[in-house]
Amino acid sequence: MSSEAKLPLQKYLKVLTNNGVSVKKAMQISGKLYKTYNTPAHLSSLTMNDLESIGIEKEDRKLILAALKKGGYRSPTQPNTSPGSSSDSSLPLVSAAVTTVTTPTKKRKRTTEDVNELLPGPTDEAATYGSMEFNEVLDEENLRRKSAIINRAPIMTAWSMIVAERQGFKREEALSIASAYTEMNALAKGVSLGIYKDGKQKGIEATRGGTQPYVELMGRRALYQVQSNQWRALVNGTPAQPSVAFSYISRSLRQTTPYIIGAMRLLAESFAPAELNQKGWDLYAEFRPVVSGWGERAEVK
Repeated sequence: MSSEAKLPLQKYLKVLTNNGVSVKKAMQISGKLYKTYNTPAHLSSLTMNDLESIGIEKEDRKLILAALKKGGYRSPTQPNTSPGSSSDSSLPLVSAAVTTVTTPTKKRKRTTEDVNELLPGPTDEAATYGSMEFNEVLDEENLRRKSAIINRAPIMTAWSMIVAERQGFKREEALSIASAYTEMNALAKGVSLGIYKDGKQKGIEATRGGTQPYVELMGRRALYQVQSNQWRALVNGTPAQPSVAFSYISRSLRQTTPYIIGAMRLLAESFAPAELNQKGWDLYAEFRPVVSGWGERAEVK
């Protein structure tokens, strides 16, 4: 590939994730970096000062440059700063695309440069929803006495939220992912049962090797956009709002919500994040309600 050719976004993300950067952090970094620094030539000349000028945190700057060196986009002996400059300089640093500098004492006003043009998103209504806590109960002795009669969908939504959080996503991001994950599985199951026409499930899940960003969660690949500086999964091309999944889980589980979520949390924390992502579906299949038909209810505990 030419050093001036623009890297596909998915390959761009893999440069980071394959070299020590978590999936979540790679997404956040790419949202700021990809717009301006998106070719091998750009990446090879990237410095600490460039990263500071577009609002990348100090710890992340070192992580990015180390990942680029491991990925072969920078020489092992290449300096991290521009000649005659310091990575901790207090002087304003200006790039060709961004003219605003983040300072630790004053929160700067968001500009259009803060939003990845490839990943647009409207204002998130969840910001005004209030607390999205489930007040989880983690006492194992107490949990053994609790159960709920419920169908599978709310359990899948709650479990996929827990697994996403273990991968490092914030609560709002994880709830959005949970909505998309449940929708993808419901469509696939509906098609297999003849409830939906074949093809209805197409387009909702990312294709490996494609240019659209995604994160693989328990075998599914939800598409993403950035919204209010957080990532949102897409359902039918629209960002899935966190409040929808939060309300669905709370409404479905009712008074057992703190206990069911707490039990899931304890189970998830008994596995390393990567192992949990790999085994998450099999674990879910072990504790989900045992039913014989679509939408039927059974006990889960």
